[in-house]
Amino acid sequence: MHYKKLRITQPFQKLSHFDKNSWVDVVNPDDNEINFLVDKFKLERDLVIDGLDVHEIPRVEDEAGNVYIYLRAPTSKVIDASTSSFLIILGRDFLMTLSRTDLEMFDWILKKRKDFLTHDKVDFLSRILSILSQDYNDKVRAILKQVRKEKRQIVELNNKDILNLVLQEDILNDYLSSFSPLISLHASLLKKRSLKFDEDERELIEDLVVDLVQTYNLCKAALRTLTNRRDYYSTALSNNLNKILKILTVFTIFLTIPAIFAGVYGMNVALPFQDSSNIFLLLVGIVVIIWGDRKSVV
Repeated sequence: MHYKKLRITQPFQKLSHFDKNSWVDVVNPDDNEINFLVDKFKLERDLVIDGLDVHEIPRVEDEAGNVYIYLRAPTSKVIDASTSSFLIILGRDFLMTLSRTDLEMFDWILKKRKDFLTHDKVDFLSRILSILSQDYNDKVRAILKQVRKEKRQIVELNNKDILNLVLQEDILNDYLSSFSPLISLHASLLKKRSLKFDEDERELIEDLVVDLVQTYNLCKAALRTLTNRRDYYSTALSNNLNKILKILTVFTIFLTIPAIFAGVYGMNVALPFQDSSNIFLLLVGIVVIIWGDRKSVV
């Protein structure tokens, strides 16, 4: 899709064809579409294909006058992953975003954000970086808040709660793996001579690095809290299981004692006191005494 927006007061204009200083948004292109993009915009095919890999690590490449910026965004549209990579290409007269899935971030920009202008490519990039930083921060804080809220109910955890713990831990690990390369990418962008950041944009990116480091530390803290909670529950579950096994073992011993007496006196041989009318009560009394001693030991 092609979009153009040159003034803050106007909405994004959807174009039927490419126009200079427009935003080209490409989602899950096939081979023919990739070939068209490579020929039309003079792109490096291998770098474009890398941008379609949902597991691509954040980095920046500069080839033939085009800057390729690989980023990762939180998403719920990728199976078995909490983030997905996407590619921003800054050309001489165009701005392109390319991804395997239709990320929520771009839908939100088109519908809610009025401060994006397609002709100012560097400013467009800075605002996307700002949105990413805020999105990571919001999602990590939401998980940490939920974990702390449920901390008091740790004794009452059920299988659904345990599954939720594991899923939250996977999400945080996915976020955590994105932070280090994302922070390094910000520093690399400031060193690119082909990107002309003004003073405000440089300060913004430097502030974003600080925010990402704080979110990174917050993510690690949330992950430690989740891990400690899961370990506590595993320990408590093991202790409860040991108690149950101990009770079952003692109960088995209790059943074994009368079974021995019944087996012995059920044999067709001469046994002591077998003719006594009180032998049954005597044996019951012995069993009760032994049970009482066992209970006092337990």
